[in-house]
Amino acid sequence: MRNPLAPAAPESADDVVVAGPLQATHMPYIAMTANERFPVPDLVPGPGGWIAYRTAGPYDRYPGIDVLLARTEGAPGGKVDGALLSPMRQFDCMDRRRCQGCGDPASYVPGKGTLWVRTKVRETGESTPRTGPTDMPPSCARCALHWCPVLEERGRQLLWVRKAELVGVFATVYPPPRGTAVPEQLVLWADQRTLSAAVATRLVCDLQKVTPADREFVARLAAQQGNR
Repeated sequence: MRNPLAPAAPESADDVVVAGPLQATHMPYIAMTANERFPVPDLVPGPGGWIAYRTAGPYDRYPGIDVLLARTEGAPGGKVDGALLSPMRQFDCMDRRRCQGCGDPASYVPGKGTLWVRTKVRETGESTPRTGPTDMPPSCARCALHWCPVLEERGRQLLWVRKAELVGVFATVYPPPRGTAVPEQLVLWADQRTLSAAVATRLVCDLQKVTPADREFVARLAAQQGNR
């Protein structure tokens, strides 16, 4: 298991793009659609004690990360379900610093960092901290200002992040011997025993060295990207 660190800037043009579940054209990019679904997992013990699907598929694990991904069926299309995220697309945006809204490279400014958008208030009513763990990927300038019902209701924080480290996953755990599911939880890279029995839905990134982003500056960056 690697402990991937944040790149200093968006990925190079030579990087390989994972096919299949990444082929989505809707907004937001990381959200599931009506044509996609989560089947009931059929799990078996795999090599080295890590669980696997009974029938192997090409997108069971994200490249370079050993943990098993929650499997999806169907091609992107139809109404967007904002409550569910595509594991492969969420992983890709987190790992490669792609925008959660459109899938393009997230906005990056030397000296400022990568652009992130967070709500001002959590679902519990508590203020959302600028730093710390998050399962929401970064954003490009256009999507950072895009209308969103959640952001309109709970407020929008535009943030420049100069240090962001991938620290673990949110996952459902199926511990042996019976494999009864343990509700979704945060599993850190150091907990290899739990990771080996985990089916992950989202990568988690720890945001540090965070400063507020000026909305007008972000709007100018968005204008430079051009119209949708």
